[in-house]
Amino acid sequence: MALRLLVAHSPEERDAARQVEADVFLQAFGNTPELLAEEYGPYEARSRFVAVIDDASGAALGTARLIVAGASPVKTLLDVAGAPWHLPVADSLGAVDLAPSAVWDVGTLAVDPRFRAGAAGAEVSVALCHGIWRYARNCGVPGLVTILDDRVRRLVRAMGLPWYPMAGATSQPYLGSPASTPCVFVVRTAESEVYGARPDLAPALDHGVFRSITVDPADLAPTRGVLVEPAAPVERPLPPPRRDTTGWRPPTSRREELIAHPPGA
Repeated sequence: MALRLLVAHSPEERDAARQVEADVFLQAFGNTPELLAEEYGPYEARSRFVAVIDDASGAALGTARLIVAGASPVKTLLDVAGAPWHLPVADSLGAVDLAPSAVWDVGTLAVDPRFRAGAAGAEVSVALCHGIWRYARNCGVPGLVTILDDRVRRLVRAMGLPWYPMAGATSQPYLGSPASTPCVFVVRTAESEVYGARPDLAPALDHGVFRSITVDPADLAPTRGVLVEPAAPVERPLPPPRRDTTGWRPPTSRREELIAHPPGA
């Protein structure tokens, strides 16, 4: 396999990311395509996908859906403000000096079950975590929020990634997960925490150093993943009206004769 970490940019890359997202969430949580469309469809225009792609087949082995800040709150903040958490969002984020309008949302995180085990499989998960963190830094994002299934939360904490429960958050059932916790990630302090907790994984998590996955910094550039609206068709000026050639006129020699000898002269 020729594996590459990137922010999905082409329609084919985005489709591959959505496919592995749909497959994993159906298998793990029973989330149907209809449920995913209901939950994430309103955020489609604000979604960017960090993905590990097999260049040979075009398939994605794993992906993370990032929902960028916009005019309305990101999905996680809307969800935690309601049942079952009823968190005071501004206060919870203010506890770590973040503003609700500035954070991005890790809406989903999915890895194909066939690529979770062994060293190569573990690299897919670590690569996605690197991609999320690096892309957020490249885009100047101060913090991230998410609702993590508790099993996944234990995995990312074991990697040394500083995903902490939001202030006041508890573990609750959420979208098919029996136990999930709203979490926050502060970008400005993450580097020192990662190097302190897992110096062995820091080169991969911080700099994208992997054995089996290629990381080109250009594939995590801020311009990647941005949906570009099709350009409006250019309005061209109307051509000048055609000269009327339907009327009959006498040949040139006849016209000259009529001018020289008008009828009745």
